[in-house]
Amino acid sequence: MKNILKLKHWQVFIILYVVYFTGLTLWQSDFSLGGVTALEISVFTNLITLTLFFLWLLNCGLFVNNFPRNPYKFKSSLLILAILFSIMGSAEINLERLAKEGMIFPEWILFIIVPVTVLAIFYIFYIIPKSLKSIELNREAKFRELIMDVLLLFAFPIGVWFVQPRLNRILKQLK
Repeated sequence: MKNILKLKHWQVFIILYVVYFTGLTLWQSDFSLGGVTALEISVFTNLITLTLFFLWLLNCGLFVNNFPRNPYKFKSSLLILAILFSIMGSAEINLERLAKEGMIFPEWILFIIVPVTVLAIFYIFYIIPKSLKSIELNREAKFRELIMDVLLLFAFPIGVWFVQPRLNRILKQLK
């Protein structure tokens, strides 16, 4: 897992952005490969992108939470649960795009999973920047000090460009 944190910001950005951009460009295409349509490929690539992004966030969160000089600790199990809900919710929302292809989900699934996913994403995008900023400040960070970091994570995939170098600097402190 630490190997992911050792990547440079541009490497993480390229991995996430190439898969994400592929999904975006295929979304409106009319071609198919055998029996697989461009929309299905687009949904699949978006699922891969979001899963990679949330796993990167999980890796970052577990790293900063286990950092020895972190003044702000959170429950790792709650982060893992939030990541799982975020992946499931994002997958379900992406799979809803396949309604054109005849794949329909019951309405009650959306009714339950969307609010849970939103809360999980807000939780993830709050605790990871708070923990990261707390390590940098050597004290527990206040919300006004970490609002920019929260917004950077919301600015997917551009936020990776700014967060990863800070993680690399913290990783160097361990050596």
